[in-house]
Amino acid sequence: MANEEDIRRKLEEVLVKDPYNYDKIQMLSSKLIAFDPLNIRFSVDGGVIHRLGRELVARQETAVSELVKNAYDADATRVELIFENAETQGGALRIIDDGHGMNREELINGFMKISSTGKIHEPFSPIFQRPRAGRKGIGRFATQRLGTKLTIISKKKGEVGVKVLINWEKYENDTDLFSITNKIEEDNFVEKIGTSLVIENLRDKWTEATIKRNYRYITELIQPIPLSEVRKKEVDSRSKKVNDPGFTAVFYNIVDGKQKLIADKNKMILDYAVAEIEGHVDKDGNGMYSIQSEKLGIDEVHPLGKDKEDPISRFWYLKNASFKAHYFLYSVEFIPRNQLRNIQRLSQERGGIRLYRNGFRVLPYGEPYDDWLRLDESERRRIVLARHPNQNFFGFAEITDYEGIELEETSSREYLLSSHTLSELQDFIYRALIASVIRVAAERGVKQRTGQKDWEKKFDRPSKRVSSIAEELSKEARIIKEQNQIDRFSGRTQKEVLENIMDNREKTSEILDEFASELRKVSEEQRELDSQVLEEIGMLRVLSSLGLSIGIFTHEVRHNLVDAHAALKLLVGKITNNKDALDQSKDLERAIKVLRDFAAYFDRSVSENVTRELSVQNLGVVIEEFLKVITADSSRRGTEILTPEIESEYLLTTPMHNSEWTSILLNLYTNSQKAIYRAKVKGKILIRAGKSGNSVFLEFLDNGDGIDESIENRVFDAFFTTSSPAGHFASVEEELTGTGLGLKIIKDIVSSYQGKIYLDRPLSGYSTCFRIEIPKAKREDLKK
Repeated sequence: MANEEDIRRKLEEVLVKDPYNYDKIQMLSSKLIAFDPLNIRFSVDGGVIHRLGRELVARQETAVSELVKNAYDADATRVELIFENAETQGGALRIIDDGHGMNREELINGFMKISSTGKIHEPFSPIFQRPRAGRKGIGRFATQRLGTKLTIISKKKGEVGVKVLINWEKYENDTDLFSITNKIEEDNFVEKIGTSLVIENLRDKWTEATIKRNYRYITELIQPIPLSEVRKKEVDSRSKKVNDPGFTAVFYNIVDGKQKLIADKNKMILDYAVAEIEGHVDKDGNGMYSIQSEKLGIDEVHPLGKDKEDPISRFWYLKNASFKAHYFLYSVEFIPRNQLRNIQRLSQERGGIRLYRNGFRVLPYGEPYDDWLRLDESERRRIVLARHPNQNFFGFAEITDYEGIELEETSSREYLLSSHTLSELQDFIYRALIASVIRVAAERGVKQRTGQKDWEKKFDRPSKRVSSIAEELSKEARIIKEQNQIDRFSGRTQKEVLENIMDNREKTSEILDEFASELRKVSEEQRELDSQVLEEIGMLRVLSSLGLSIGIFTHEVRHNLVDAHAALKLLVGKITNNKDALDQSKDLERAIKVLRDFAAYFDRSVSENVTRELSVQNLGVVIEEFLKVITADSSRRGTEILTPEIESEYLLTTPMHNSEWTSILLNLYTNSQKAIYRAKVKGKILIRAGKSGNSVFLEFLDNGDGIDESIENRVFDAFFTTSSPAGHFASVEEELTGTGLGLKIIKDIVSSYQGKIYLDRPLSGYSTCFRIEIPKAKREDLKK
């Protein structure tokens, strides 16, 4: 092993005799530094390049997208990716852009410097002021991931071209990284300004399908349009300073010397969307979302807060975030039959909500296998029946975080690190989408049953419509037959009769076409009806299962609460000298009482319902029993339950199930408490009951935030709700209470007894009044 003096002597000799042998000078200098007795330095093994290439750029798509980002950062307007004989391993890829190019100094201090800081010091491109796409300096490793050899040819305006040759196979383990050299030379024959990368001996095979998949990644790399006001102002400001012509990528494939254009822009499909949904959280954390649908006549804006019960509550961490999504329903009701299959096929590849950070795509959010918003999971749970899997949306989300403090990408440039901000973003988008599809479902129900001319005939049951069509066909056949009879004895010539017959045939053909078209519509409506029936059966199954579970649960809870109360009494007797413990025991006793009241109430309702026999209900007794149950709960919430106003001791209804009144009153009560909570007032609830003609009535009043006149006609529609949608991580119970089915269930119960429920004008001091009218009991009902 050479000593320090030997190395010094050799280095001095090289400097004198061979001063341009930089490789030898660098090698001897590195060896000499090792003898420094006071300092040590890091050394880098050449094999680290292979490891960085595999671990930082694991996928083909990521590698190609990083190289395209470099072209974008260089102010290119066009980048061409040309694959040559790449169907098997060993092919070549040329990436050619028309950006500002690089000179020798920029190549050495930029591309050849690992983790260079140029993009940190210059966050915007020099010509078009584009925000830099690449920040971690992994573009060079992307080329290593793709192939074994790289040639860089670049020319800057007014300067001579440069050419660098890199053989990645030279970067082996147990080799000093700084001892590996790469040839650089001037190239006077380069004419076009820009940069070309030639990657040889590709490590993977690139089929046409693979190239198309990469094209989709590239076309989605740049965010389509800015959504937030902050981003819009930034883009508008930049547009005023510079005229950015845009950026496009084109993919070619060369096989046997023939060049073929592989990828083209997709045809516009967004016109077939049922609704357009947008959401935004501003710099202060205030959230809102909007729904627009020309097809259904929806144009609404709603607040959406972090707190499910308070739509105007602010998000704690999420700021400057937006999303836009087009909602599709794959039915001939909205999409022409000739386009339906193509759009469904496209939705399998590109459906979902993609995520863009500072204007650039973050993978794999929105990919077919990624369910980052848990829409597919929610669809499988079938709590929300309106269709809402990822494939029913085409959209993207935008987040602005230039510092990378709140939302930082992982080192592989795939996924974001878990954070409170990311969780709130997921929750915000999920709830806005769910609220919107529920709104669409509600409107579709209205449009299919009310609010249209001639809707009763148009929306008869399909079986009736088929009978009607058959009857119309018979009528037309009789008319044609009678016309033929007239023609036979009309004295017309044979030619005139033949011409009339041909006219009748043409008319018959047109009529049959019309009826065939009508039958197809009936068929589609029957399929839609079948789907609705299956959904209703599914919900009934869920509700029946839930009812059985409640019955078992309340029975067990009621018995165990007796033991718990007895144990509490014994415990209180042993802590008489501990004031704090006694106070806490009183709180516990009140909580147990609330549970006992509710358990007894549900247990009795379930038990009475098991018999399935209807009986006359006295509203006064029903209200009295209900108030006993909710008194403790309302006291805990700080809501005042006023003394009910009951006109008579005998307010007897037509025979009903007692459990139905349990459902009615509890739904109205929970809705009132939510409205009071949103209004942030000292709550009060009043129940009134009396007689009106041949009916008895019940009014339920509260002083919550009220119901806007514009939605009064829709509050009883299935899936319509004034509550904020359940959160991203909501339980099944939370989702059930926020699906907009409560008032629909009440209406169905009341309507089944030929009664009615509606919003009435509230008394002074109240904001909402639900009035229910049920037929009075008849004499024969009282004898049962």
